[in-house]
Amino acid sequence: MKNNNHKTPPFERPLFIMIITFVGGYMNGYTYITRNNTLANMHTANMSKFGINIALGEWLEALHYFIPILTCILGAAFSKLIETILINFNFKGDWRKFALILEAISLFIIGFLPTSFPDIIVTNLVSFFMGYQLCLFRTCLGVPFNTTICTGNIRSVGLFLFDALDIENKESFKKLITFTVLTFSFAIGAIPGTLISLALSVKAVWICSFILFLQSFWIYSYENKIGKI
Repeated sequence: MKNNNHKTPPFERPLFIMIITFVGGYMNGYTYITRNNTLANMHTANMSKFGINIALGEWLEALHYFIPILTCILGAAFSKLIETILINFNFKGDWRKFALILEAISLFIIGFLPTSFPDIIVTNLVSFFMGYQLCLFRTCLGVPFNTTICTGNIRSVGLFLFDALDIENKESFKKLITFTVLTFSFAIGAIPGTLISLALSVKAVWICSFILFLQSFWIYSYENKIGKI
């Protein structure tokens, strides 16, 4: 993995993806603490519980698990809508720069919703924007990567581990280390997501809002620099 930071957009670099994945983990800690132990990105479990409750005839309970799945789907579709609109209007630079600002503003607004506000609305709003974020950045170093869910990333780590068993293949070992760090940055994000939420309650989400603004500025700075070359 050669260092081509001068030519490589920020959103294709491990550090950028690690920070975005950190946000995904942080949001799980945030909703768990502030919204009755609900995880914002638990859709594999939601899908299982949806089917289990249908089998048991618990239709209302099944609906409870179906709604966040639906909001995640809508969030993914919304990201494509934003991309299409911005491209059609000839938005200057990479469209994801604006998409990050939109997500940052939305999370900032969520920080104003008190704990008395219905949990189901807040958690599904977060699920929507996590589905949205999931579609913004989908690769790192040419390898598929998810920033709000982990199963596929864990699989990739396992595959890189096998390749790294060939001690002469230094490239595979570097990828193993890189993607292990990227994958576990989700869990690392959940730590401050939990602790800061205990201290600041609903306003803890503003940390993620600030981070996303900085990520957008990183893309802008890169594009501005390249434009002067």
